[in-house]
Amino acid sequence: MKSVYIPWGAWYANTQFELTFPDTWDVQVAAMRDAPDMSDEAIRQAFESPLGTPTIRELARGKKRVVITADDLTRPTQAYRFIPFILRQLEEGGVHQSQITFVMSFGAHRPMTREDLIKKLGREVVDNFPVYNHHPYENLVNLGKTSRGTPLFINRTFYEADLKICNSFITPHPIAGFGGGAKAVLPGVAGIETLQANHTPALIGKIGGIGFIEGNEHRADLEEAARIAGLDVSINAVGNSHGGTSGVFVGDLVASHRAAVSLARQVYATRVPEGPIDIGIFNAYPKDTEFIQASNAFNIWDNRSEDLIRPGGTIVLTTASSEGRGFHSLGDTNMRLNIRTHDRGPAGKMFENRKFIVFSPHVSPADVYDRYPDTTIFCKKWAEVIDVLKMEYGKEARVVVFPCGTLQINEKTLARVR
Repeated sequence: MKSVYIPWGAWYANTQFELTFPDTWDVQVAAMRDAPDMSDEAIRQAFESPLGTPTIRELARGKKRVVITADDLTRPTQAYRFIPFILRQLEEGGVHQSQITFVMSFGAHRPMTREDLIKKLGREVVDNFPVYNHHPYENLVNLGKTSRGTPLFINRTFYEADLKICNSFITPHPIAGFGGGAKAVLPGVAGIETLQANHTPALIGKIGGIGFIEGNEHRADLEEAARIAGLDVSINAVGNSHGGTSGVFVGDLVASHRAAVSLARQVYATRVPEGPIDIGIFNAYPKDTEFIQASNAFNIWDNRSEDLIRPGGTIVLTTASSEGRGFHSLGDTNMRLNIRTHDRGPAGKMFENRKFIVFSPHVSPADVYDRYPDTTIFCKKWAEVIDVLKMEYGKEARVVVFPCGTLQINEKTLARVR
């Protein structure tokens, strides 16, 4: 048997999972270009040289209330590495610990537990600062509408601070081009009506914006909303294939985001092998904490209407989903924007005339069939996946593995977008 190892279980196992294949199969790994972890000294330098703003130290002078946000475990952002530099500069700028509050920025996701918060922020923060979960139904202020008509309800604790600092992560996004930047505010600390307006384009199938930034009206709307809400400093992290940080950019919400995107285009770039692919294996790492996020593994297949996997071929979605099903106040079953993945416009074309297999040890059949077609084959063990595939392909199959599908971007996509 041939073996391929894929990263597995962000924030939990954080290990390598072995995928085995018959010796006679042609198995290729389409990895992103990748980059090593940056040093703490390089992080410090990023905070000393912000883009488009003064340092946090300078901005802190005379401020009374400071809010720092961070995302949840559905993102691999290593906020615990950045926060010590933020706190040091706040102290040097005259801000006392008692003036600092943390608000967790996760939009419609579940509240975070103490254990979650320690992983994301570090024990020192959790033990010594007030840390609050955002709630999309309560503690909101109405800021009117953006010029594009998006109703803007924002977390009151965040809005009323006179210095607002957001940590976020750059990940490919089918509507906004890339995550990060303004998305720490919208959807991060937004109310349910705002979230519904923001998520609707994605959930009704307006797919095709991965990597697309300049001229992107959805991205522009998010950035206008973040300006209205008063975001002062945006911290944008670029990841790598093992859940680390290959770059961080600090400063203005647009300037720092664009600099981070520039690096992400290099680090996440992936050459997809030419020719027909029989079996594509799309791994959800590092956004593999919960099953609801697993469809992000198809980010490498940016335009679902194209034949990345040949007609008649097989799509295999692999995800640790360490927390099981997961939760989303908008997109989950019985919520106001629940639309199954295969009903989302172009995304549904992936499943036409192709076999679809889900492999995850930590979810149930109900979790799978709530989100994917009834024809989906669900396997809890990798050996079961191989048994199904061998029945279909026998001794010959061309397999391509995308080990970090949620981060990877097809080089062809990068060639046609800016």
